[in-house]
Amino acid sequence: MHLSLCTRHPVGPTSRRGFLQISAGTLGGWGFATALPNGRLGAALPATRPKAVIQLYMGGGASQIDSFDPKPLAPSEIRGPFEPIATTLPGIAVTEHLPRMSRHLDKMALLRSVHHVQSEHQQAAHYMLTGWMPSRVVFKNEHPSLGSVVVHETGDQQSMPPYVVLKDPPTLVNRHHGSAFLHRGCEPFQIKIPSRLVDTNNDGQGDIFKAEDIPPPRNMTARVAGLTIDRIRQRRELLRAYDRIQAGRDELQHRATTPVTHYEQKAFDIVTSNKAVTAFDLSHEPDSVRDRYGRSLLGQSCLMARRLVDAGVLFVTVSRGGWDTHKNNFNALQNQLLPELDLAMSALLQDLHDRGMLESTLVVWSGEFGRTPRVNKDVGRDHWPGVMTMGLAGGGIPGGQVIGKSDRISAAPIDSPVTPEDVWATMYHQLGIDWRQTYRVPREFEFKSVPEMVPILPRGMPIPELVGTR
Repeated sequence: MHLSLCTRHPVGPTSRRGFLQISAGTLGGWGFATALPNGRLGAALPATRPKAVIQLYMGGGASQIDSFDPKPLAPSEIRGPFEPIATTLPGIAVTEHLPRMSRHLDKMALLRSVHHVQSEHQQAAHYMLTGWMPSRVVFKNEHPSLGSVVVHETGDQQSMPPYVVLKDPPTLVNRHHGSAFLHRGCEPFQIKIPSRLVDTNNDGQGDIFKAEDIPPPRNMTARVAGLTIDRIRQRRELLRAYDRIQAGRDELQHRATTPVTHYEQKAFDIVTSNKAVTAFDLSHEPDSVRDRYGRSLLGQSCLMARRLVDAGVLFVTVSRGGWDTHKNNFNALQNQLLPELDLAMSALLQDLHDRGMLESTLVVWSGEFGRTPRVNKDVGRDHWPGVMTMGLAGGGIPGGQVIGKSDRISAAPIDSPVTPEDVWATMYHQLGIDWRQTYRVPREFEFKSVPEMVPILPRGMPIPELVGTR
């Protein structure tokens, strides 16, 4: 992996004071750009900025009709067999298989008019996880992920990994979580979620949601199978040996050892600290809390995400696959996907609210696209970027509203169309990040399709209803 220190270049009407604020962000503090396009949003920055983001990513693409945008008046081949149910918002319905979430829409802003043109998984995933339309080289990280940008702009933490990805192995999007041309300190700490929940104590006293590559607490090392502190130290030494070999073949000798050693040593110190190990250990949670989230991979991942942001992590992505429902769409949704989502997301929002963390934590729910309005011959729905639903909650976002509207069969937006860039510009705005500032891409960066200077986002504006500018 190349180590590339990226220089930021604010554009537009950024003052000297704004430049100093941005520079401070590079050194680990909060960097806030005060000058925004045409001065429109200069006075709209939230009084209390969120300190963390939890991204709930439904890999494969969730059906908007069968979740948060039902069409009960459409023909049966469009609406499907699910019935709509009322919510806390007058006149707004969701599918009958989201009964808990129907009572939490007062905490959430639903975006029913998000649309784009990428209909293939990898291109769409790259777009939704970075904010950039992919070019021809779509199987590599051409642009930094949203989490990497947030870490780069707001500074990382000393005692926890700043960016964590909890990835479900079946998802197709894991390769788009990286930092691309940003420095190695912006790389995510990626964790493969185990295929099942296991009792690693082996004593009947309750299970630990054991994530790969996380060592057990030090007082349990001797009796827990899997990685120990010693094994992680061995892996670190192997990595150092490999880096020494690579450094000898590297044409750019000036970036060879010291920065890499810094990030490597920091990562090692973080993941072996008791604070980090404890944050990843769900056995500290009461059974009642774990049951409330649901004993599913999604539910326990959401609970872990809450523990991580509570411990100081800046950005957590929970990546859950299985939403690519070309076949048996309704069985998969009714019997697994929607009940898991209903338990997990409702519990997460309520838990954050009860702990006083919702205002400081922005929760974003999405996939890479929606699903076709018409049910296919395999009783499934196919890829459909023409319109999709996203949800934002917390982080200063005013909940209890629906932004935009899709047409009568959920094929296209007909009111207040929103692009993914608009959503991510809203997220950056809430965090105090100027999404228009540009990065200088190092010359040695291998993806030649990326220009020398690139902004954080190529386009997009914060959604007025969500940032108080209308």
